[in-house]
Amino acid sequence: MIYDVIVVGGGPVGCFAARFLAEKGFRTLVVEEHEKIGLPARCTGLIGDEAFRRFRLPEEAVERSITSLCVFGPLGTSTRYAADRVLARVVNRPHFDALLADSARRCGAQIKTGSKVSAISASSNDCTITMQGGKVFRSRSVIIASGGRSNLTTKLGLGRLKRFIWGAQADVSFADAEEVEVYIGRVISPGSFAWVVPASPGRARVGLLSYDRPRERFFSFLEDSRIRPRLRGAPTPVIASIPMGSLPRTVSNGVIVVGEAAGQVKTTTGGGVYFGLLCASIAVDVLTKALEENDVSSERLSAYDERWRALLSKEIEAGLRLRQFARYLSDEAIASLMNLVFNDEVAERSAPFFSFDWHAQIISRLAKEMPKRLLARGIKALSAS
Repeated sequence: MIYDVIVVGGGPVGCFAARFLAEKGFRTLVVEEHEKIGLPARCTGLIGDEAFRRFRLPEEAVERSITSLCVFGPLGTSTRYAADRVLARVVNRPHFDALLADSARRCGAQIKTGSKVSAISASSNDCTITMQGGKVFRSRSVIIASGGRSNLTTKLGLGRLKRFIWGAQADVSFADAEEVEVYIGRVISPGSFAWVVPASPGRARVGLLSYDRPRERFFSFLEDSRIRPRLRGAPTPVIASIPMGSLPRTVSNGVIVVGEAAGQVKTTTGGGVYFGLLCASIAVDVLTKALEENDVSSERLSAYDERWRALLSKEIEAGLRLRQFARYLSDEAIASLMNLVFNDEVAERSAPFFSFDWHAQIISRLAKEMPKRLLARGIKALSAS
């Protein structure tokens, strides 16, 4: 059998694309390297409400709705933000992923688990997917949604993701976690942050993003006086890399790359589900027309690359600039910035620019509010690095 589309990767982005392609009548196969969809879970499961409203994501997987968050900075600084609406939902990721896979199946997609792709050969009219063990599948096109560490894009000449940050997280028994907590400061993770995300009753996901030594920094964070008294048991973290920046190319003859494999990640927070779904939606639209016209050449598919970059490039670059700036700030400078950002007047002027998922505007706005001495201090530190 020759498929119309083979999707490499059975995560939410891959299954989302597979569902809509199968719904349009295309013969669709999803191949997932792990035996069970959604495992191992490497995500906080915190997905903005905008994604749920836009894509009608499965509510059955939601464990909690988030309307507020607390930010704890160095030197005793802290603030709390409470909204009059739902900002995000916390989902059980294995259940969430499984529901999206079931939706794809109901629309006609086939899903093959425990199947790792070792090679892809693609041209403008035929694609060959070789599995570990030697089995071969053929299709008219391929969507790569296999995560940020996939080497398939390199083999296809699309380049590779070069910059990563490390996440370390555990799902733990945890007391008094009712809202998202964010912890920043050089002791915790220079230029990055840690979190407590409440999940089901009595449980939370505790973790951090780090440029180095993620496991060591994770266990150090657990000893924080604000964390240790509420922690029950001895968690073992899951460590995962998250891309910081996008692929130089995300299409070639017969091939489209989506999600973390393309670097379509919120570089501020490391979240990838919503941006990945947005790009999968674009991929479905472009690939549908290409398949109907029997033209899946790189030239025809290039519209995908142009459209997703027009949507997300400013967001990705703004997050990278913010991270580069923050990475070398002292705790004193961070505390000063927090006092500035959450000053009542500044917060009021900046409020119209706040979005849970879109950060470029608020970053630009707050940069304009920043005193020149703090801005100069960050630029000097960055230059010295």
